[in-house]
Amino acid sequence: MESLTGYASRIADAHAVSVGNLVGRELSVIGSKPFRPFGPFVPRDGTSSHGFRGRARAADGLGETAKRWVGALERATRQTNLRFLTMLPFEGVFSGKGLFRYTRAWCPACYDDWRRTGSILYELLLWTIRLATICPWHGRPLEEVCPHCGGSMKPLGLYARPGYCSKCLEWLGSNGISEVDNRPHPGAQVDTALWYAKAVGELLAVASQLKSPTTVFKANFRACLKVVAEGNTQALAQASKVSRSAVDYLQKDRGFPQLDTILRICHHLDIPLSVFLESDSSDAGARWQRAREVILKGRERPLSWASERARLVLQKAVREQPPPSLSEIAQRLNYKLIERLYQLDRSLSKQIAANYRKSGRSHRWRKRGAPRICERVNIRELLERSLAQEHSVSVHHIAASLGYTNEGYIQRKFPGLCRAIREKCRIQKKARIANMQMALKKALYEDPLPTLHEMAKRLAHSNSGILREYFPTHCDKILARRRLFRRQRIQKLKRAVRSALSESPSPSLACLCKRLGLSRTSLQKMCPHEWTLIRSRYLRTRREASRQRQEEVGKKVRQIVQRLYREGKCPTEPRVIALLPKTIRGAWRTIRAAVKTSREELGPSQ
Repeated sequence: MESLTGYASRIADAHAVSVGNLVGRELSVIGSKPFRPFGPFVPRDGTSSHGFRGRARAADGLGETAKRWVGALERATRQTNLRFLTMLPFEGVFSGKGLFRYTRAWCPACYDDWRRTGSILYELLLWTIRLATICPWHGRPLEEVCPHCGGSMKPLGLYARPGYCSKCLEWLGSNGISEVDNRPHPGAQVDTALWYAKAVGELLAVASQLKSPTTVFKANFRACLKVVAEGNTQALAQASKVSRSAVDYLQKDRGFPQLDTILRICHHLDIPLSVFLESDSSDAGARWQRAREVILKGRERPLSWASERARLVLQKAVREQPPPSLSEIAQRLNYKLIERLYQLDRSLSKQIAANYRKSGRSHRWRKRGAPRICERVNIRELLERSLAQEHSVSVHHIAASLGYTNEGYIQRKFPGLCRAIREKCRIQKKARIANMQMALKKALYEDPLPTLHEMAKRLAHSNSGILREYFPTHCDKILARRRLFRRQRIQKLKRAVRSALSESPSPSLACLCKRLGLSRTSLQKMCPHEWTLIRSRYLRTRREASRQRQEEVGKKVRQIVQRLYREGKCPTEPRVIALLPKTIRGAWRTIRAAVKTSREELGPSQ
């Protein structure tokens, strides 16, 4: 795909005129802003062959400048599809920030092939993209410096010509050049750069086939996130080696993502970029599933930052009674497979597994003739002890502590005790819920009103989810009261800040925040307009006080200089400073300027 700037230079070369004359004398007549010159060197007819160079890079971009270039060239050539020579088809999909090069780039091998076969020489749009650093056909780095004059070129110079330097006008192919082809590059970096170049090339190739790429991209990315990572943005970000904020930004409807971020996700998840832009992609589902396998495979490996913590858990589990199984330890560490424990510390894992087998907690590992759990432990005694406690332990927890997978055996063996424990637990739960409801009702009349998180802490819960589950109405009332309380507090703060505006001298933000018991950030967030007024008024007061102080220092310096003149002494700075009060000796810049001004006013005659 040819670039628009390369197309303009090819037109100029075909008509035997320079690009400067083409733009200055032809396109400026039918074009508009990007072709108009500026500065003191503007000719009388309003056209110039130099004014476009600084902004020609944007001709291949996504903004208004590219649209004006396309419009002018289409009217001049009577073509209707020149927008596909730019990135305009992807307007609203990608951000143009940092997307394009500031200098011209090319592949010498491509120029040599075209010249050898007699093909038309042109500039590829791929070469203008900063992410493309290697030619996808020849696998060699793109050049940005002329091998003859050693200079770099603008994307569209005054004497630009496809295949030739716009400064020295020499051939840019690789004939007669040997040191350029043998530059060392690491293999992994070359493979990544080659993948990026091919991905950008495929993207430009399908530009003319895309329909509504903005909405299609957002919908496909949300579908990918839902299937690949089950909506977990952190998992997708870790697998793609991008920040979580970048993934969050991609699925939102505001702003445009950078092409670099999208290509990094596609590269690590092995998903072609075209899948995100096609509305009826047939292999999208299969691609999502393969990417999901990549994420799951990466999450099976233990995290390096948590290895030490997991090893401490294993060391503690070796001495734990009753001995836990490896599956229980993996569940504690949020590991899906016990193989991760063996990868972490094989000897500790084997010791834990041996302790678990010897304990007989699992019927699978129970040796022949070894006593069963019911024979080793007095289950009735445990149930009676739980029933006698103030807060009974549920049958499920008792069964789990003994090594049973569920409480079915205990319920069949001791139905009466299990029924009594369940009834007591039900009554206790009902009492706890009633206490929670009473506490929430009382909280509605407290001043200041507590937050839901504070209420959860009072009731010995880790978070407020249990409160929202059982008492959504009360929680909504507390939240509404909190919002009302916040609005009232903000109004009260605004009145206090407005009253501070009438004080003289004006208080500083630090003094005002200390008086109100707030931080500067909180005050700025709650009262942004008043915060700005206080700050500007205090700065004006400081400037006025500084000006008055300078005038006072200048007046005292003038008096001392006059006195020294009358005494016949030269008013040098050390003498003047020695006679000044100690309170103002630190303002040496003001004193120096005042001494100089006073001596100039008195003149040499004095």
